[in-house]
Amino acid sequence: MDNLEKESISQLNIKKNINLLLKRYQNNQNDRINYPENPEKWIKSEVDLEEQIRFFSDLSTIPSLYIQFLTLNGFKILSDILSHQNIDIVIVCINVLSEILDPEIIYTLETSNEFINHLESLSIDKLVVNSLITIQEEDEVDYNGVKSCFELLENLMELSSKILSDLATNEKFLSYLLTRMKKRKTMAYDTNRVYSSELLCVLLQGSDECVVKLGSKEPIDGIDQLLRIIAIYRKRNPDSLEEEELVENSFQALCKLMFNNENQIRFGKIQGIQLMIRLIRERRQTYKLALKLLDFALLDSTYNCQLFVQLYGLKSLFSILMRKGVLTKEGTEQEKQEDENVIGIINSLCINCTGEELLRVINKFVENKHEKLERIVELHKKYTQKSNLYINKMNKKNEIPELDAEEQNYLEKYEAGLSICQLIDCLIVRIYNMNQELSICLLLLLKNKGINIQDIYNHITDYLEHMSEEGKELKNQVEELMINFLKGAKNSEMFN
Repeated sequence: MDNLEKESISQLNIKKNINLLLKRYQNNQNDRINYPENPEKWIKSEVDLEEQIRFFSDLSTIPSLYIQFLTLNGFKILSDILSHQNIDIVIVCINVLSEILDPEIIYTLETSNEFINHLESLSIDKLVVNSLITIQEEDEVDYNGVKSCFELLENLMELSSKILSDLATNEKFLSYLLTRMKKRKTMAYDTNRVYSSELLCVLLQGSDECVVKLGSKEPIDGIDQLLRIIAIYRKRNPDSLEEEELVENSFQALCKLMFNNENQIRFGKIQGIQLMIRLIRERRQTYKLALKLLDFALLDSTYNCQLFVQLYGLKSLFSILMRKGVLTKEGTEQEKQEDENVIGIINSLCINCTGEELLRVINKFVENKHEKLERIVELHKKYTQKSNLYINKMNKKNEIPELDAEEQNYLEKYEAGLSICQLIDCLIVRIYNMNQELSICLLLLLKNKGINIQDIYNHITDYLEHMSEEGKELKNQVEELMINFLKGAKNSEMFN
């Protein structure tokens, strides 16, 4: 080995070393072609090639050389090596590329857009996926190789929406991620297993096409595969950090899949609703995640709402509303999230259920001396006080917010408690309009609990003002329900 090869990469030697990389790659390929049955003839050139690939691992410490490396076809040569017959060579190449293609470095380049466009043209993501699915993870080198594949793909997704979109519809990659999520490869914490679930969530979050493809029964049937991962914990709780993170990401992926109505129906038909009810009923550690998923699965889905009632989900749901056997502590953000999910589900049931199923929902507010109705009024009072405290605190700043700041202020108020106040009060006016018995009882409860009707009006008006055009039908419906409620409150003469 000569002294030049031992030197660190620099502007003075980068061209020579790129040429040497190409030469060693070509020599190795020629040796393999000429002596396909005699590895001894090409093992030396393979070692030389691996050594030369590793030489460029320090490139990430000198970003000023990136453009030169690109114009001298360094990235093109490395991308070609990703198709090498020896997976060990490919893994070394992926390790180097994952270090070089750090988004924090790329975005500091003056010509970052052109740089990213060039990366897109090399189809590195497809080449990495082709290699990834062949790695068996039978030893530490392979295991770390898979980790480097994930790191490189994550970097590429962050750099390019096009690459993210390509990966999000790559059936081989999506299938691999789901398969890897189901298999533990190590006795200790399996980083790659959890990493698979994280990447799946990134793809679903960034691509509506991925939501459709993964949710379809053919060829992947992602909803079924994710439910199978979760179903393991219907009889036991996750017993390690790895399992907790895996399950949480599986739920998160399913929540995103529920943004598509066909996916919601698929979820219901393959016993997704039934599994969530069981997790809630038995108060497994995952019951809070199950509530959140149900909130998404029932939203705007008549089929799932009717099915939820038919599967006797009301008892489990309303026991959470009444805080029977819950694991969340009072006054915490977790309690607020739990309450918001429960109210969201009840809202969906009231909106979408019909016939016998709606009657069963209504009966829940009547039974046991209207205790569930009283609980909803109490939640209104609790979260209205919290929201008002936060709003008063903001108002004391006496600042006139700019346009962007005003929007930010609204988002902060929304997160602080305004969102659940809106949800509760939309449910209150909906219940009022269900039947006369509930109307009278609700007004009496509001009066006895000292509720200010103006708060209900303000919350719902605010909700209506921020609704999108797509929700025009619901907006008109809620507006009519509110008007009827306000008229009833006024005519009752309880709130004068």
